[in-house]
Amino acid sequence: MNKTQTIPANKKNYFQNRYSQANKEATRNPWFLAILGIIVVFLVVNFIFIGFAIGTNPGLVSDDYYEQGREHERNVETRSAARNNLNWETKMEIPKRITINKADTYRFSAVDSRGVSIMDAEVTFTLYRPSDVSADFVMPVEQIAPGLYQTTFYFPLPGIWDINLKVTHGDDVYHQTRRISVHMPTMSATNKVP
Repeated sequence: MNKTQTIPANKKNYFQNRYSQANKEATRNPWFLAILGIIVVFLVVNFIFIGFAIGTNPGLVSDDYYEQGREHERNVETRSAARNNLNWETKMEIPKRITINKADTYRFSAVDSRGVSIMDAEVTFTLYRPSDVSADFVMPVEQIAPGLYQTTFYFPLPGIWDINLKVTHGDDVYHQTRRISVHMPTMSATNKVP
């Protein structure tokens, strides 16, 4: 008693001729169809990525990027030399973990080379988000004690941010930049019951 099922010869030849590698007609060859499918998927995904890249362009690249890069390099060198000539002792206090939409206090203190506090200076934080120029903002900083400046603000978006500090005291200008990471709230922090 044979329990194996047999395929009739005409059906067996039909499948063998239609969907096998022996078939010389390319549109019915499974290898050709698989390779063609991979190429089509690759092209569709690339066109989708190109569409996203064009549609979400933040516009951070300018037409004269080379000249601006050279100017930026000169500014960095000039600012570094000016900062070294001032010989100020400075400290920028930034929270260890920064979370979006949570107000934190940021402080800056400075004393000159003789140990005298830098007073009545104009201090600003420019918050720059490298991936989205429309999210940038400027925060003025108030003097709360001799040589100590403070402000409170929050970051509206997560990701990488640059804090650009500018201190103007008479003819002296001091610049400092710090790159930070702004995080989403953790689950334990959002699930706390008051």
